[in-house]
Amino acid sequence: MGFRLFKKIPLLTLFSLFVFNGLAFAQPRLTFQLSPSLELAQVVYVSDFDFIQQGASQYLFQIGVDNSGGPEVLGLMRFEVFLESEMIASSQTEPFNLMADEAFSASNIELSSGFVTPIGQYVLRFDESETQNPSDEFEQEVMEGGKLPKGNYSFRVMFRYTEPQDDAVAPPKTIFINNPTYITPVAPGLPVGAGMTDILYTSFPTFQFNSDYDPTIKGGAPFHVQIFKKLDQHGSIDEALTSTPHFDAWLSETVFAYQAWGVQPLDPGVYVWRIQLQLITSSGTEIMDSPVYTFRIEDPSILGNEQDKGVKDDILQLLYSLLGERAKEVIQSLSDYNLTSIQVNGETITKEQLYEIIADYQGQERLITDFHLLGTQK
Repeated sequence: MGFRLFKKIPLLTLFSLFVFNGLAFAQPRLTFQLSPSLELAQVVYVSDFDFIQQGASQYLFQIGVDNSGGPEVLGLMRFEVFLESEMIASSQTEPFNLMADEAFSASNIELSSGFVTPIGQYVLRFDESETQNPSDEFEQEVMEGGKLPKGNYSFRVMFRYTEPQDDAVAPPKTIFINNPTYITPVAPGLPVGAGMTDILYTSFPTFQFNSDYDPTIKGGAPFHVQIFKKLDQHGSIDEALTSTPHFDAWLSETVFAYQAWGVQPLDPGVYVWRIQLQLITSSGTEIMDSPVYTFRIEDPSILGNEQDKGVKDDILQLLYSLLGERAKEVIQSLSDYNLTSIQVNGETITKEQLYEIIADYQGQERLITDFHLLGTQK
């Protein structure tokens, strides 16, 4: 007759085995926080992620590691940057022993110069760094300005085990980098040094400027608009720009009516104006300056026959915006003509419509097949 032997194992013992087995594979808990300068940045420099050069990096992030209740494990700390789904930069430390119940917090600056763990007394330091260019266009933009191109970027940190096992990963952080490249006036006025003056017959003009910066992404009023009156005692435009502004405001829109601000009318005289764009970068705050534009206010009471001349000057200003330095030759050839109409691509348009076209063309490449300024010789 056959028989079997059974050995009773207490239920508490089985439960203890499961508990200890679970603890043996418990992962460290990681936290990850971006610095305010990086989280709010509109411009981020690639060099700030060069953690190998001691002391070269800005404060960008803080990493927290908590191994409370966990066993001693061997691994390394790793940091990665992604543009959409493409990794563009990574840095990691040498492997170290994360001790049981050890917890610490370290910034990227500390991990660049060397951070000593509190229990194991291991020196954590980024000793391996790599950058990648996901496209030729990306590489070209980085080479030209040393800045990350416009886009959505994700940042990740992890504890990577030396033995095959899933990484302990902190929740990633994502930011949008705008990286604006230009800001320029459109109207009124012409660039200083253009060789001619834009004459206005109104004391309350409407101002317009263009930029590839989108203020709706980060919010606030980033455009600093200043209007200065050039007085007789000012020996130069630069001297006028150091005087007290006639108008000084922070705006979120690129078009504003001067009269809507309830300010004093612009008296007859010469004025200069500019826009400054305040940018938060990974290396601090920077100011992007626009070109300086100038215009002259004439007394509206003497408008009379000068009205046609004012319209012509507006058109010449738009030509300069469209053609740049090449406009000087065209402007010179039009000096003996009065304007009668404007045609673009065979269609007669108004001066205001031409303003809109110029605004749309800013920062883009377009093909104009036909452009006519119809007039009569004086």
